[in-house]
This record gives sequence, C-alpha cells and structure tokens, in this order.
Amino acid sequence: MRRLVLLLLCALLPACGGNDDALHIYTSIYPQVIRQMEAPLAKQFPGVEFAWHQMGSEQIAAKLSTEIDAGATRCDLLMTSDPFYYAQLAAAGHLLPYDSPAVATVPASLKDPAHHHATVRVPLMVIAVNHERLAADQHPRSFQDLTDKRFAGKLSMGDPLKSGTTFTTVAALVRKYGWPYIEALRKNDVLSAGGNSATLNRLETGERPVAIILLENLLPSLKRDAPITIIYPSDGAIPIPSPVAILKSTTKPVLAKKVYDFLYSKAMQDAVVSGYMYSPLPAHAAPEGARPWKDLVLHTWDAAALTWVEKERDAIKKRFRSTMR
Repeated sequence: MRRLVLLLLCALLPACGGNDDALHIYTSIYPQVIRQMEAPLAKQFPGVEFAWHQMGSEQIAAKLSTEIDAGATRCDLLMTSDPFYYAQLAAAGHLLPYDSPAVATVPASLKDPAHHHATVRVPLMVIAVNHERLAADQHPRSFQDLTDKRFAGKLSMGDPLKSGTTFTTVAALVRKYGWPYIEALRKNDVLSAGGNSATLNRLETGERPVAIILLENLLPSLKRDAPITIIYPSDGAIPIPSPVAILKSTTKPVLAKKVYDFLYSKAMQDAVVSGYMYSPLPAHAAPEGARPWKDLVLHTWDAAALTWVEKERDAIKKRFRSTMR
C-alpha cells in the first residue's frame, strides 16, 4: 500500500526523484493492453519492478514537460501516441539515441533516422456510422465527404487539445486539405469533445451517428453487436505512429534498452494487437476484424509533414480552438 501511495503522490507533484529501483514507463496505452504486457515482462525480467504511469497522450506530455522544466523526472521509457512531441523532445536533447536491432524491419517512415525513437504500435483513425440512424446510401466514403451538408449536426470527434490521436488526425487533415476543411466541419456543427471513448458513446447512442474515431474503439463494439459500420476512408485512413523512446535522464539506461528491444518481441506485439492496434512489424498479423495492412489506403507521413507539424504544433491547437468557438 505504501508503494502505491508513493506512486500516486509522485504523479501529483511537478517532479519526483528518479532514484528508486522501478523502471518507470509513461504511456497512453490502454490499461487492458498493459495487463497483457505484464506477464511477458515479468517472465523476461524477473525481479524488475515496472511502474506504469498511464493517462492520455496530451496529459503525459504536460506532466513530463513540467517535470523536465523542474529539473527531474521519473520517466525512463516514454510510449504515447503523439509523434510530434517526440520530435520536440529530441530537438531539445531529452531523448537517448538508441539504434535498436529490434527495429530493423520497422519501415523507415515509422522510425527516427537519428534513432531517438521508433514506432511501437500504430492506432488507425477511420470513420464510423451508426447504421440504425443513417441509411447505407447516406454513408460518407471519405474524410472529404464529411464537409457535405447532409452531415450537419451528425458528426463528432475527440478534442485535439486533450487527445494525442485526435491532434495527429487534425494535423493530417489540415496538411492535406488546409484550414478551410476544418472551418467546413465547424459550419457543419461538428462536436469536438473528450476523447475516442466519448466519441464512441455518442456514436453508439445515436446522439452523433457519424464519427471520426480510432479503429481500436470500434472493433470491440462490433463484438457487442453495436449498430456500427466501419468506413476505411477512400482518401486515406490516418495511421498514428506511436513511438517508444528512452529519456536521456534515465538512471537505468542498460535496462531501458533491453525493455525497448523486448517491446518488439512477438509476445509484446501480440499484446499490442490484442488492443486492436496494428504492429509496426510488417510480418505481424492485423488486429482481429481489421483489414490487413497491405489492403489499406493510408495517409502517408513524410519528413516534411512531420517537421511542419512539429513546428506548427501550438499554432494548430490555437487555431483549432478559435475555429471551434
């Protein structure tokens, strides 16, 4: 009990000393995926204690940035779904470069050429429709379709100020279509609030029968016979490269590198896929009920796009907030 209290107190403080024996992992991965990872980690690293600090990507970024500014952080490994935050940390010198042999088969577009981070899981942003509330001939086929007047008052999505995956999605759509696209969604009275779970609730209840939402939220709903149709957008589903990185300030670099490598093992990637996310390893199977990776039409991230979003991160958030008022 004392151990739990200490961890909770450290989560509330701006910074907390990092001299204990646990390996601290700051992550936005769902708790049920963490539970799937615990047994393989315990078997591979007997006697090692893993302290998981789980919350949304934007909350993790705020927590870690505050700790870094205060001169101390407990974070050894970082695993969130905001690739642009990693670029920011790397540019500021806070990440430990590591050319892991475990990421050799990860596509070059999903890892940092300077070895500061590599994608360890790939959530996918798609469109979904409550087919009890919207006839099949009225379904959107692309992100671009969502600006059509027939979807006025019907569409919802997460809040990019709170959700890292939603921020990445907004950045991708702004990069592809420009701000007039976001302004058109606003004219259609898009509801942007909460995260993907809140969006799913609005979708399932029919409050907002169309959604921009993560595939990993939808696939479990289909097992519950929810009235949902998944639409893989013809203008490209948006992959959310979700990296892992080692903090340069870690006091356990050797252990951190071993755990980093192990995250790409079959057991750990099976845990990722059990959470209905794609593995970055091309040979790994797709999540149950999802299209194979090779059959997807995808938005592509290149170096220019990643650099642009990294530089415009705060400006994108500010303009999105003002547009949605």
